[in-house]
Amino acid sequence: MWRQGTLSLAYLTVEGADPLQHIEAAAEAGYHSAGLRILPPRHLADAPAVVGNAPLIRAIKHACVQTGISLLDAEVVSLAEDSTRAQLQAVVDVAAELDFAFIQTVVEDPDLHRAADRLAELAELAADAQIGVALEFMRFRALRDLQLAMRVIERAGRPNVRVLIDALHLMRSGGSPQQVAALAPEVIALAQLCDAPADAPPDDLVAHEARNARLLPGDGALPLSAFLDALPDGLPLSIEVPNAALASRGYLERARQAIDATYRLCCAR
Repeated sequence: MWRQGTLSLAYLTVEGADPLQHIEAAAEAGYHSAGLRILPPRHLADAPAVVGNAPLIRAIKHACVQTGISLLDAEVVSLAEDSTRAQLQAVVDVAAELDFAFIQTVVEDPDLHRAADRLAELAELAADAQIGVALEFMRFRALRDLQLAMRVIERAGRPNVRVLIDALHLMRSGGSPQQVAALAPEVIALAQLCDAPADAPPDDLVAHEARNARLLPGDGALPLSAFLDALPDGLPLSIEVPNAALASRGYLERARQAIDATYRLCCAR
């Protein structure tokens, strides 16, 4: 049962913030840690990246020292058919320099056997740097549910690969808190928290909801209390609430709203 774990500010909650603004908002709002986007996802390939930007990397290190914010998960390695070892190594090098706990990873390769082999390769590189790999599943990607994610993790066969469980993706893929509770605690890297209506949108809008229309914890109808009860105590909890309706608000306001809603939810359990 989750009770005491670090609270982390996910990138999408303050989408648009640069890494220094993100860290500042996390510190001022009272988070313990932050998850930064160091490499954009493939559908936003032209967005700015931390990887390859040495002055920004130095500035991030300084900001973490000044604020006391630790870095939880580095977004995002997309394992695709054309992913290369050099690309994976570049992300691992930056994640190691910034002392991230995990590299967040998604699968876009429809060949899950090949994806598992590539995941094992990433895990080997990350293990050399003492970093974990957090594999996330999403209904609209090749790894569409928890069962498939666990199958790929098992095939990869690397102890530093664990699953990342997002409350929205779990429910929209047909999963349940009971499935989470049945997992061994050590196979879960971290969890992401948000809320949403009980009914899923049409298939062609599932990705849009995940990226633009999440609700603050407690403002929707997902079984979040049961979800938290299914998580191991002490697991890091990343608050991820992208919502286009809140985009005009400042980064600090969005960060505070998200953490305040999380505390209200936890206190109500």
